[in-house]
Amino acid sequence: MRVIALSVLLALAAQGIRAEADPHAEVVDLFGSMSAALTEDPPNPEGFMKPIDHSFAGYDELKRNVKAMMLAAWVSSSIDFLKDEGDSTKRTVELDWYMELRSKQEGGPFRQRRQVIRCELVKEGKRWRIRSLAPLSLFQP
Repeated sequence: MRVIALSVLLALAAQGIRAEADPHAEVVDLFGSMSAALTEDPPNPEGFMKPIDHSFAGYDELKRNVKAMMLAAWVSSSIDFLKDEGDSTKRTVELDWYMELRSKQEGGPFRQRRQVIRCELVKEGKRWRIRSLAPLSLFQP
């Protein structure tokens, strides 16, 4: 099946016809990679932060908190999309983000967190960038 899809895309490209990107699918992939980065061992805070625009007002605080959270606990993360609106250059999403944190210290606490997160994204070239993400309290250590 992949070979057929690739053949169709190559044939369209050869004819000068561009296959349209699916913005929703791209945004789902972006948040999927962020969620996966939270669960990696060794911790990968850079992977989580990669799509977040450096001009984001809470960028440094978020980066510190995510790193501290990942160093202190094993993280499980899942995301459900509640809203995804916009076009191929700008999107607004609401996410039901759920996390479980198991302390890396023996006998340490187990915590569950769930929060609706609101994000605004813009497409810069071929990549989506998160310009706002709130509230940040979900990612506190």
